[in-house]
Amino acid sequence: MIYTAKNDRLFKTIANGKDGKEILEALLSTIFNEKVEILEFIPVELSLDTEKERKKTLDVLVRVDKSIINVEMNAQGLSEIVKIRNLSYLCKLFSNNIKKGEGIDTETKFLQINLIYNYKKAKRIMNKVYLKDEDGIYTENFGTWNVYMEKAEEICYNNEDERKRLRYLLMLNMTPEELKDFFPEDEIIRKFRGEVMKLNKNTKFIREISEEEERLMISKQEGQTQGYNDGKKDGMKQGMKQGIKEGMKQGIKYNVPISVDTIRRRYPIKWTYKEGIE
Repeated sequence: MIYTAKNDRLFKTIANGKDGKEILEALLSTIFNEKVEILEFIPVELSLDTEKERKKTLDVLVRVDKSIINVEMNAQGLSEIVKIRNLSYLCKLFSNNIKKGEGIDTETKFLQINLIYNYKKAKRIMNKVYLKDEDGIYTENFGTWNVYMEKAEEICYNNEDERKRLRYLLMLNMTPEELKDFFPEDEIIRKFRGEVMKLNKNTKFIREISEEEERLMISKQEGQTQGYNDGKKDGMKQGMKQGIKEGMKQGIKYNVPISVDTIRRRYPIKWTYKEGIE
């Protein structure tokens, strides 16, 4: 199997590699639609709120002019869980940069850019999200930009001008073979292709990615099984309540005293189950 930069770990490894600054600047310049210069990479590991919380390292965190930008790869769509998870990381980043005894920094903007795959509901390439009140945006110092990658691919399908403009977005989900003839004169794409090839040849790196994917799959399956079992249990409980309720109605109708055990025998439990939600 050949991995592309759609894989979160591969993307972050390239972004922090020897050519990562140039590659990330080209990517951010495409998103901002203006030239972007990265002033520094910020190594940050957020603290955990609970012992059970998954360790989260913001590997792609950069300072650009008066902004601190966190770039995240979201290959599994944009569910409510993903939205809340991403927001929680951004809140921690914001909180960690407010130091006790010092004034509040109102100049620096904290921005999270999510590169999102597997989301078919997108109506545009990018959606900008800020805190709002009834009168509009509450503050622009704290925001999320969601970039819908399949929408970019769709727009570029038969449009060469857009394909050229968005080429640094498109390259992220391309294999080395596909990148070979994709704007072959572009130096950034050549460097990016070299990094993708190098990492795919690194057996230790690929093994770690495979093991990580396997763990995520097992965790997902366990969650689905738990959801199914919980739904089935709730369905049986609801069915039993309904059966007893119907039996009591019949007993009252004919003025016949009926015990709970009698109701259970005469009115088979009607139960339903609901599928587990990830």
